[in-house]
Amino acid sequence: MNIQEFYDSIDESYENVSSRMMGNQKLVEKFVRKFLDDPTYGQIKEAVDKMDYDEILRTTHTMKGIASNLEFTHLQQKSAKAVDMIRAGQREEVLPVIGEIEKEYQKVIEQIQKLD
Repeated sequence: MNIQEFYDSIDESYENVSSRMMGNQKLVEKFVRKFLDDPTYGQIKEAVDKMDYDEILRTTHTMKGIASNLEFTHLQQKSAKAVDMIRAGQREEVLPVIGEIEKEYQKVIEQIQKLD
């Protein structure tokens, strides 16, 4: 699968990310592949295991930014929702949203692994 097919497979816009990176397809692919090694998702899981809401806030905010830069809008939106809920004091209610982040993250990772 090429990078454009990857973005189609996760229902995201290759055109938007390509525009962000000045049409450089190799650069887009480089950063998408680097996402596999990013520690943020693991940090979110560790924070949830410890029920450390300050750390959940920090790590979901980081995921929101990374997802935004790569135009993973579904992951970005779920991360933003978690950030907003924690900031609003909805700590216990945020855990199902973390589950949504996990599902979206896994979908993205599975598709990245299919890149040529």
